[in-house]
Amino acid sequence: MNSFLEKPIEYETVAVKIFPAVEYSSWCNERAIFSDANLKHENIVQFLTAEERGGTAAAPQRQYWLIMAYYNMGNLQDFLTGHIFTWTELCSLAGSVARGLAHLHSDTTPCGTPKVPIAHRDLKSSNIVLKNHSECALCDFGLALQLDLSLTVDDFANSGQVGTARYMAPEVLESRVNLEDLESFKQIDIYSMALVLWEMVSRCDVIGEVKSYEPPFSSKVCEQPCIDSMRDLVLRDRGRPDIPASWTAHPGMQLVCATITECWDHDPEARLTAHCVVERFNTLICYVSELGSQTNRKA
Repeated sequence: MNSFLEKPIEYETVAVKIFPAVEYSSWCNERAIFSDANLKHENIVQFLTAEERGGTAAAPQRQYWLIMAYYNMGNLQDFLTGHIFTWTELCSLAGSVARGLAHLHSDTTPCGTPKVPIAHRDLKSSNIVLKNHSECALCDFGLALQLDLSLTVDDFANSGQVGTARYMAPEVLESRVNLEDLESFKQIDIYSMALVLWEMVSRCDVIGEVKSYEPPFSSKVCEQPCIDSMRDLVLRDRGRPDIPASWTAHPGMQLVCATITECWDHDPEARLTAHCVVERFNTLICYVSELGSQTNRKA
C-alpha cells in the first residue's frame, strides 16, 4: 500500500508518497512521468523530488519516496463526502479537472513548447486533490503512460489492462483498446473523467435534493467491484450512473450533464476531447460571471 505523511522541510509542509520495495516499478514510472519539466501545470500536483531510503544496517527496509506539494484540503472524494458545492464552485473545480487532463493529453505546453502527451489511466476522484475551493490538481501517476510516438504497438500492448474497475472505460473492460491510435488512451481518461464530473454534480446545490455522497454505480455494484462485475454492468447492460430530470432543470447544469453524457459514450471516438470539455466549462464560467453582473446591476 502507498502511504502519505507530512514532513516539514525548511519550514514548509510537503506530502511524501512512500512506495515499499515491491512497488518499485510504480515508483519508477511515476518518477519518470514527473521528470518531464513540461508536465508542470497549475492543475497537476507539484512535484518536488524523488528519494530512495533504507537498505542500510540501521534501516534495512528499502523505501522509495516521491515528495510533492501538500494540499491540506485532501482528495476530491473525501471532500465530496463532507461538502456540497455551489454552482460557482462546481464550474470552477470541474473546469480545473478538465484543464489538468487537457494539459496531460496535450502535445504542447500553454507556451507552445513541445511535450509528450500522457494518459493518466487511473483517473478517479481519490486521485485528485483540492488546492482550494476553486481549483483541483491531478495526482497519482503510477499507472500513467507517456504517449511517445517512438513506442510501438507491442510496447503499448505490454502496458496491460490497468486502472480501477469502477472507473474503467468499456473498451478497457473488454480489452479492445485500439493500440494503433494514441488518441484511444486519451479517450479512456475522458470516460473516467465523466464519472468524476457526475460525482461532483451529484453534490451540487442546484440539482434539487442533494443526497449523501456515493461513488458511481454504488447502487448496482459492491464497494470494491471486480472487473467481471463492471463488465456485466457497463458492457452487457450499457449501464451508466443515473442523471435525474431534476438535475437538468438548471440551464447551466443542462450543459454539464450533456457534456458528461458525451464523455462516457460507449464509442471512444464519439467522446469529447479534454480540450473541448475545457471550452464547455469556460463558457459556463462566463455564464456564471454574467449572471453575477446582472444581479449586481439589479441590486
